[in-house]
Order: sequence, then C-alpha cells, then structure tokens
Amino acid sequence: MAATENEGWERMRLQRASEQHRVAWRNGAGLTTELAGDPPGGGSAAEFAWRVSLAEVTEDCDFSLFPDVDRTIVLVEGEALSLELQGIEHILTPYEPFRFDGAIEVRCRVAGPTRDLNVMTRRGQAHATVAVEHLVPGQAPLALPKADPLVLVCLAGSVTLRATNASVALTVGDVAELDEPVHAMGNGRVAVVRIGTGGSSEIGPGAEGA
Repeated sequence: MAATENEGWERMRLQRASEQHRVAWRNGAGLTTELAGDPPGGGSAAEFAWRVSLAEVTEDCDFSLFPDVDRTIVLVEGEALSLELQGIEHILTPYEPFRFDGAIEVRCRVAGPTRDLNVMTRRGQAHATVAVEHLVPGQAPLALPKADPLVLVCLAGSVTLRATNASVALTVGDVAELDEPVHAMGNGRVAVVRIGTGGSSEIGPGAEGA
C-alpha cells in the first residue's frame, strides 16, 4: 500500500486486487484468495480466529470441513450456486449471504463458473455479520460504525471510503480492513463484514438475518 493511501487513517490495511494471491483449498478441490484474517496471512486451518476470502468454483465439489467454525458464503459472480446440506438443497442467489456450520458436509453444484465470498469465524474467538450494500450515485453516504475490525470488499463497480481525515477509492477485488467508522459512497456493491471478538455467529443454515 502506498504511503499516500495510508495517510490520515488511524489504522487501515488496504490490499489491492493486483496484490492478492491464491492458495489451495484445505481439501485440494479448488483455489481461494485470502483477503483478510487473524492471524494475517491465514495461518493453518486449526489456528485462525477469523478469515475472509474469495473462492472460484468452476465445477461440482465438496466443501472442506471446518469443525467449530461458523461460515457465511455470498455468491458474487455467476448465475446460481446450489449447496446441499444434510439432504436439503439451498439455491444461492447473487449478493445474498447464507450461513452454515463449517462441520457439516456440503455438496456444491454449479451450472458454470462462479466466485463467492467466504467469511469464517471460530466459535469462542470471533463472530461476524455479513451484508452486501448497493451504492448508487447521488444517495446519502452509507455510515458504517466501527467494528473489531471492519472489513470492506468491493464486489462490483467502485466505492469510496471516507473517514474524518482520509479517503480511499476501491475497485473490484480491493479490500480494506480498518478499525474506525467510515462513510461509503460510489456506484457499485460492497461487502460489509463486521468482526467481533468472542461468541459465535448465528447458524441457520439460512440467509443472513433469517
């Protein structure tokens, strides 16, 4: 991150899409791009407290198992994504968060290439809420309170983040991790991931907020 981009922020970690790298899934069935997490850089599957990533799914597959981990998945590219959990099929539509227990076996089916946002939190260490906001020109800036931390991922178009003494522009794939309140504006969609310490995320499975 350039020094000029960091100027004026209390604490902000910016990762441009061009700086990201992909890693193999835990079960070897695919690839994912790590965006943010604790510890930074991922750590082993048994060590992380929370993790935010983007995965590319090009064919039917089984998800990796993550005992004691709450998961939220959001389809961000592609027509549809089907998840089978405990004999029940759930059809995911774009930008609608879906929660489930990481210890449950999940069969994923796709009609074509898709990309999805994954948020994982380890129970007792962290919890998360996930929402996708649609920003349009001319609307009032979206006020986003402080979290511990707040992770923002630009999913479509462009987004500008403004704090008291700083601002930064995000384009598709860029991610900002910060611990101060901000306002978001622009023309696109942004994933808002609010991390908290301790507890656990609510598990459905079901849509976020259901």
